[in-house]
Amino acid sequence: MNEPAIRMEEQIISLFPDRETLVCQGWMLKKMESLLLVYPLYYKFSQGDIPENIRRCEKISRQYRAECVFRIVEHTNYYLSSILTDNGYGVEKWGMVGEWNLAGNIGELCMKEKMQGRLLLKKRNSGTECVMVGEKVIGIKRQELLFLPDGNLSDIGMEDILRFSVANGIVRILADISGKEELPERYEQTGFCRAYSYRCYQKKSEVKSSENMED
Repeated sequence: MNEPAIRMEEQIISLFPDRETLVCQGWMLKKMESLLLVYPLYYKFSQGDIPENIRRCEKISRQYRAECVFRIVEHTNYYLSSILTDNGYGVEKWGMVGEWNLAGNIGELCMKEKMQGRLLLKKRNSGTECVMVGEKVIGIKRQELLFLPDGNLSDIGMEDILRFSVANGIVRILADISGKEELPERYEQTGFCRAYSYRCYQKKSEVKSSENMED
């Protein structure tokens, strides 16, 4: 098992306390908008029981009127990917998680630059601290950790995020970068490292249905 990746996935799940979380035979289920994300972090059953647990998750997703999506990180769940494929699932999304840790004198170097006023920290009613650009949420803060749920930020410079992080006591950043399996250059330039990649599996009929709705 890829223990470091599992620990990071647990941290990411915990950053959304206002979203309902269920546990199904060691798999974490998180209701996110129109999706029921399944994080198969642990096993409490044999390989032969996996199809049955997939059906359990699908039943729960129907109760929520949500699409069931399995998020599998690299070097884990070697059998689950093939079983999902045999049960009509396909890769709907892939990506990677990048990690940044405060090191050396980078904090001092960042603070020498002019602080950017575009990024604001706002606490919601749920108690979650959000990093905002105008009315748009680009990050979730918990204590010394910042998570960027959409790391494909086109209009925000990474240097701005690092300066904001240093100014607000953040020493670690995790960025979910969809559509990439290797770290983008602009992340490498600011000191990020590749933590792990992941793939999201969804029923092929559901993927096609959602694509038609978008059209």
